[in-house]
Amino acid sequence: MKVILRNLLVAGLSLLLLNSLSAKTGEEIMSKEKTEMIEEKREEYHQKRLQRLSTELGLTKEQEEKISQTMEQGWLKIREEMKKMRERTLAIKKNTDKQIEKLLNPEQLEKFRKLKEKLREKREKSIKERGINRGGGKRHFEPEYGE
Repeated sequence: MKVILRNLLVAGLSLLLLNSLSAKTGEEIMSKEKTEMIEEKREEYHQKRLQRLSTELGLTKEQEEKISQTMEQGWLKIREEMKKMRERTLAIKKNTDKQIEKLLNPEQLEKFRKLKEKLREKREKSIKERGINRGGGKRHFEPEYGE
């Protein structure tokens, strides 16, 4: 069971990293297609993991059903925690930007805002080119730059 929860946590954290690429939260950051693709990948992972456990442990159908439900409940908890963490992270980053802006003169402030916009555009272009981050690029926690 610890292995299942660990794997769910890894999958959840991967999605958190993916979602951190945008300053918006929840469904706002993804098109319907991307949301569906992520859900399909999660379901595929769920089924593969369940099948592996069933094969290696010799689970009964009843055990498979209960484990599947447990895995799903764990995923829902992870998803909620990821959302909370993302919101807290974004709030900290926005507050940090506000503090930085207070320290800049008008010329620097204008450059800072243009830089944020440029980085936002670059990030959006990169996301469109790659689709959902499939491990092909840097993952980072700078979602609001450019917002």
